[in-house]
Amino acid sequence: MSCCGNGRTAYSQSNIGSTPPAENQYRITTPVEFEYTGQGELTVTGPLSGVVYQFTPSVRRVRVHGADAPSLLSVPGIRPVH
Repeated sequence: MSCCGNGRTAYSQSNIGSTPPAENQYRITTPVEFEYTGQGELTVTGPLSGVVYQFTPSVRRVRVHGADAPSLLSVPGIRPVH
């Protein structure tokens, strides 16, 4: 006697035709401005867009592609400007 054989078949058949959410459905699309609070220069490459962001003592604020913003939150020395 099987405990879940029929339930597994019913579950798989009920999900036929359902579509997963779009890959970028939850990505931020608007640019986010980040400010550099460190010393010297900092170069960061956006993991999703591939854009190279350059922070220097004279360029403290940079607009970042929205898709890269969540990853840049973890970079020491830069923070989003509100």
